[in-house]
Amino acid sequence: MGLRTWLRNRVLGRPKAAFEAAKTTRLTTDFFKPLTSADASLIGDLAALRNGARALARDNAHAREIKRTYRVNVIGHRGIQLQPQIKTASGGDLDERRNRMVLEEWQRWCRANSCDVSGRHSFHGFELQIPGAWCESGEIFFRFVRRQFGGSRVPLALEVIEADRLDEHATGPSDRPGHKWRMGIEHDQWGRPTRYKFLVNHPGDYELGGRPSNALHEIVDAADVVHCYGIPERVGQTRFEPLLTPAIVQAQALREYQKAHLTRKRVQANQLGWIQTPEGLDGDDVIDHRRVVDSEAGQWFRLNPGEVPVAPNLGPEDTSYEEVVKDNLRTQAVGVGVNYSTLSGDFSEGSYASLRISVFENRDYWRMLHTSIIEQFHQRVFEEWMNAAVLFGALPSPTFDSYWSNPDRYNYPHWQARSWGLLDTSKDIAAFEKARELQLETHADQVNNYTGEGFRRTIDQIASENDYKRQRGLLTPLDDPLQQQ
Repeated sequence: MGLRTWLRNRVLGRPKAAFEAAKTTRLTTDFFKPLTSADASLIGDLAALRNGARALARDNAHAREIKRTYRVNVIGHRGIQLQPQIKTASGGDLDERRNRMVLEEWQRWCRANSCDVSGRHSFHGFELQIPGAWCESGEIFFRFVRRQFGGSRVPLALEVIEADRLDEHATGPSDRPGHKWRMGIEHDQWGRPTRYKFLVNHPGDYELGGRPSNALHEIVDAADVVHCYGIPERVGQTRFEPLLTPAIVQAQALREYQKAHLTRKRVQANQLGWIQTPEGLDGDDVIDHRRVVDSEAGQWFRLNPGEVPVAPNLGPEDTSYEEVVKDNLRTQAVGVGVNYSTLSGDFSEGSYASLRISVFENRDYWRMLHTSIIEQFHQRVFEEWMNAAVLFGALPSPTFDSYWSNPDRYNYPHWQARSWGLLDTSKDIAAFEKARELQLETHADQVNNYTGEGFRRTIDQIASENDYKRQRGLLTPLDDPLQQQ
């Protein structure tokens, strides 16, 4: 301590906290505020958080609904669809021929037999794994395996790796100068991942009785690993906690409360009362030192002399049960980023306006996750796939010979995430028309947001349907506005 600091503390005393939240009083002494980095906070608790989140997702109905909601809103039933945007050499219109060839080859590769080393998951199946893993594990990994599987013409496939296999305790110096290991990931001096240290076996596989491999770790180059983790909460975060984390304590407390409440109701329904008797207890109807009398609905029994009936006293009724459950579920919903109505299945409260605001705000959150998953997973996989597809002739020469001289021309597709229907069709359609009239939105943006299919694909499908209807003599003015004139 310097002389100036010593004198200031001696004469003036230590400076008091300027913020109320920074003060420690007798009412806030149990508010633990440690000074830790993001990784230091996680390293000792990460496995417990994952196990707790998975236990909830297995047994807790509301936790299962959270996981289902993430999958529905981040991925949806069609998935995030590739729309190649290769332009002609002049840089003007889209090169429809090349775009069609890329899309057809990509769709062929996306089958489970081709894109998954195990042959179990299609590309859409991989997509659905990601938000589910975010909820239970906080992150998920994919490894590029550069060889052909099944009927694929592209020597590339993916191996999905659960977060437990990346050893978060592998922290320390690296055998390469300027690098260091941090929670299973090796970084260079700038913090860029360079290698990953995976456990050969899942740490929980011991229950299957399998014999572990002699090799504890398998080190994989970062160029062969895709790390999907959603949206980081802190700067410098290496590993990521489950999205269910804020709900774990609340969900378990609610489960125990509901269990106690239902148990009490069962006791009330099944335990009619007691009989006091002056004699001792003996005979076959004595269980745990109590005389038990079986009864059925609508029956009364005559008591022996000296026996007195006693009604059970289970205490006052729990009149706040419904409010306690609602408050708990609201807290869970806020913590995990879903609507209370969706989580609880209760749509009885709230006005149409408030529900609409909540829905639209929530959709912005889902769009943030769309962007995150596209940047981390879809775009990364597509670029690796394009390299392999062109290099090994799945996208043939000479059509794609220009790829190596200008890969950016090919590697900037549009990824169309899922969309949502209109809340109030008549009003929303009128708003669409007004927005286009005032040039506040494009027709393409409106089609993309409404259908989730992409503007060109939708317009092409409409034109194709109209041609077919015209051939069959079924084209109506509704199909062709020119007929209305």
